[in-house]
Amino acid sequence: MTERFEILAPAGDFENLKAAVFAGADSVYLGVQSFNARASATNFDYETLKEAVKFCHGRNVTVNVTLNTILYDTELESFADTVKNVAECGVDAVILQDLGAAKIVQEVAPNLPRHGSTQMAVHTLEGALQLKEMGFTRVILARELSFEQIKYITENCGIETEVFIHGALCVCLSGQCYASTFLGGRSGNRGRCAGTCRLPFSAKGDMEDNHLSLKDLCAVDMIKQLKDAGVKCVKIEGRLRTPEYVAGAVDACRKAVKGETFDKQMLRDTFSRSGFTNNYIENRFSKDIFGVRTKEDSQRTKEVLPQLRQLYRREGQYVPVSFKFDMGENSSILTISDGERQFSYAINEIVQDSQGDFEKSVTNALNKLGGTPFYTDNLELNLLEGKYLPLSFINEGRRELSAQLLEARRTVNEYETFDWSFSRNMPRNQTPKLTARFESFEQIPQRYIDDFEYVILPIEQLNQSEQVAFKDKLVWELTRDMFNGSDKLKEQIKQAENMGFDCFCVQNIGHIPLVKGKKVFSSFTLNVSNSVAAEEYKKLGVEFITLSPEITVENIKRISPDVKTVVYGYGHIPLMLTKACPLSNITSCDRCKGKGFLTDRKGMKMPVVCHGKAKGYREIFNAVPLYMGDRQNEIKSDYISLSFTVESAAEAEKITEKFIASQPFGKDFTRGLYYTGSI
Repeated sequence: MTERFEILAPAGDFENLKAAVFAGADSVYLGVQSFNARASATNFDYETLKEAVKFCHGRNVTVNVTLNTILYDTELESFADTVKNVAECGVDAVILQDLGAAKIVQEVAPNLPRHGSTQMAVHTLEGALQLKEMGFTRVILARELSFEQIKYITENCGIETEVFIHGALCVCLSGQCYASTFLGGRSGNRGRCAGTCRLPFSAKGDMEDNHLSLKDLCAVDMIKQLKDAGVKCVKIEGRLRTPEYVAGAVDACRKAVKGETFDKQMLRDTFSRSGFTNNYIENRFSKDIFGVRTKEDSQRTKEVLPQLRQLYRREGQYVPVSFKFDMGENSSILTISDGERQFSYAINEIVQDSQGDFEKSVTNALNKLGGTPFYTDNLELNLLEGKYLPLSFINEGRRELSAQLLEARRTVNEYETFDWSFSRNMPRNQTPKLTARFESFEQIPQRYIDDFEYVILPIEQLNQSEQVAFKDKLVWELTRDMFNGSDKLKEQIKQAENMGFDCFCVQNIGHIPLVKGKKVFSSFTLNVSNSVAAEEYKKLGVEFITLSPEITVENIKRISPDVKTVVYGYGHIPLMLTKACPLSNITSCDRCKGKGFLTDRKGMKMPVVCHGKAKGYREIFNAVPLYMGDRQNEIKSDYISLSFTVESAAEAEKITEKFIASQPFGKDFTRGLYYTGSI
């Protein structure tokens, strides 16, 4: 039996779900009322979720539920209840970002398949292999990967891969965007993204520029290549889009899978931001990746809507069935089967002498399955020569049997579930020690070295460490992105080991296998915000865990005392990690000095730092730093971290002095979400 290749469609509500299924989706993904990354979608309660599962299973469509937000300790028991309810609705898989959530699913519903969300930012083979080791059955790969990278990971990771094929592109690597959080108090990692990247920013004083808004992806014409490469599933983005959009995208994908021509112009008219881009998957980079939604785009969408509605006006017939008709003198039997289930219908009527081609007539009658999800794939007719029955009996039997079969297929296979409870920790009450992170050795204030328990530096600074007197404090930070492969990073780690270093800072789950057995810190970019996640990373070998800056001081206190925690005390938070360069619209790489600014509508300047073509990524930093120096006594963690990125050496020294003295910052700064939490 050929393994099924899936077209996975978004379902923000039941209308969209029907549009996806009627248009021919093999699978849908949807959210329940909480813990999903599209909180503003209508989503499903448990009653409608169970009905959705029945509806989909009856039509050979699988249902994946998104539970892909980060969690706080106060939410863990509620999340466990959600998992139990979802499992009892008989869904086919859950999509997860948080390792604490993944552990709870494993304990509450151990047989429920787990998929690693694109929010986990997996873009390397090592990351996919790490998920496999933890029991995930599928990894949803980062949208920034090229086809060759996708193919390499797919061929070697040993679990299913899922790839985005159509829909919106975030300028930031999924799971690594904190712009909505720090600029508006709405966390994308908590399902509340405000779409900050779609707003106008200036790089030269012109507020009409949209330097962070990307065109939508449309790689539908690459579906057969992805299928041949072993990709299990291609995914359409859009749980906030319309049923017309969903149906149009699904229809195009179905045609592409079969090698048929699809109407790309109609797909563009359905929704685009001045066209589409395949820059990432085709491994090319140019400024034409940027685009915005125009009035002309909206007008074309209005014009094409009636045509799109025809794609899901009637149910598509995608489930094969076979009929067998055994004709007898006094009684005949009509049987339907889908390969697993079989139902029969008795026609207790005396046959009559034939007055035409009865075989052709009964064949036509049994092929009339419109209005059902079925089509006749095989037909066996055992007829009496020269005899016939009125077709009304055949038609009635066909209708009765197809209804019986569809009802029988509407299965809800509940998973075995177990109760789960969380032992709440006593609030922490220790005084934290100080660590510091710098971009270079030149940035380090030497007179405060003794105040730092550890000093973190990018591993690219390794060759500058020969004459350093504080080698025992050094932690080498691995590059956030490995889109150009991990070979160079492996060489750097080996070089560090040969120089006597054994302490590293990981910034992505794919880093962890590279430093196994070493002393390991984590960056906040792992998005750890609860005790179970922290304990899971500790099991993977991460000894010092930097908590997400999207956590409150109250929740910091609750993190398990069995884990060594690090909390951001100072730093310009990297709001975005992006492969697309936001400065490419105003300059070229040859003329760029690797640094610049984006200015928002309030006149706030956000530093942009390019890490060079070799690394292939840029970081956009918050205009104002997070500062907790004068309130550091309220942070109950093992360590507080000062992170210096865009500061000069003089600024780093002055800020360190203020922090150690617990002085106020004295100018524009933010407390982040430490006291407010996210919306």
